[in-house]
Amino acid sequence: MEKKKILCVFGNKVYYGHERSNVQVYSLLQQEGYDLLVLNNKDGLAPGARAVFDNQSIRYIGIRFPDWSDMRKPFTLLKVLKYLTKVVVHNISFSWHLRKFRPDYILIGNDFMFVNLIPTFLFSRVKIIYRLGDKPTMGWKAFAFFWRKFIVKMTDRFVCISQFIHTKLIEAGRGINKKDKVIYNYPPIRAGNDFSGLRAKRREGLTFGYLGQIIQIKGVEEFIDAAIMIVDQYPDVYFLLAGDLQYNAEFSNKLLEKTKNSNSGGRITFLGQIEDIDSYFEAIDVLVTPSIKEEPLGNVLVEAKIHGVPNIIFDSGGMPELIRHGKDGLICKDMTAASIRDCCQKYIDNPALINIHGKNASKSIYELGLNYESFKSKWLEVIC
Repeated sequence: MEKKKILCVFGNKVYYGHERSNVQVYSLLQQEGYDLLVLNNKDGLAPGARAVFDNQSIRYIGIRFPDWSDMRKPFTLLKVLKYLTKVVVHNISFSWHLRKFRPDYILIGNDFMFVNLIPTFLFSRVKIIYRLGDKPTMGWKAFAFFWRKFIVKMTDRFVCISQFIHTKLIEAGRGINKKDKVIYNYPPIRAGNDFSGLRAKRREGLTFGYLGQIIQIKGVEEFIDAAIMIVDQYPDVYFLLAGDLQYNAEFSNKLLEKTKNSNSGGRITFLGQIEDIDSYFEAIDVLVTPSIKEEPLGNVLVEAKIHGVPNIIFDSGGMPELIRHGKDGLICKDMTAASIRDCCQKYIDNPALINIHGKNASKSIYELGLNYESFKSKWLEVIC
């Protein structure tokens, strides 16, 4: 049987959870014998993505992509003309590869990239599979229009990464469609990025960790405020944060200064960006993911489960689908530092819970269908 061909649209220049998850799908399909061609952004391909493509022998070609910055205010005539020119060039290049490669499917994972390719999609009969890793952009009237009039109608099937995202898709005008699926992420490939952070080391006592972007909407400041309250009360509790401090340097410096001015005595540590995830999870007892933003799912929660580490989370987006409160982690009653502190104190006052919740977290990998076998079989059902 001839291998199915899949044309993948990958215009992202950064390489965070959303991008890694898309690349994980490409890797799976490549390993299962599908013929993939990835069209990446000619203006930049993250080293992590490039490393996976090269290691997995995934073909990739750089083309010009419009830039999201072209859509930001203030709008000027010159800016609009520049954006429209990029859209034309983008569609010409994409159409050329579409005709040459002749795929069975187009795999896309971003609404901005979808909108830019509507001119081509209008004249193409190739089935579009949209891996929906974020809720539809409905807050902007223009994008709400594109979603309702084009994206939900032109997409053959959506693969949503959580029930939360599937609900948002329905609200965007898709309705109930039997072709659409919910497939939880399998922890995406991280290998390939330069390791620039400090190596996480195990300490005597109890260590709470944070792994993710050091930005305000992730609830990092609330985590730091909770940490400062706890270290004032408990002498043998530590906090270990891993994430890029340069992504939002101003915010990172604010947190570093706040920590420096506290009485933490070096018990709150910023590692910077890391890729040695195994060592990190060996160094912590509990992972805290207090995202204020509605998270589509939360890859780090699954990574923690694989390592037998319980999670403390905010009741945000799709994350509560993965955490069973009081069984394999804790869900904060509200999105405050005090609530994080209260959940941490439950583990501090009863350390035996960490072992119990950690074992349950490991078991939940199979109970929730987060294992690789489930991930693979569901994706192979989508592209058959």
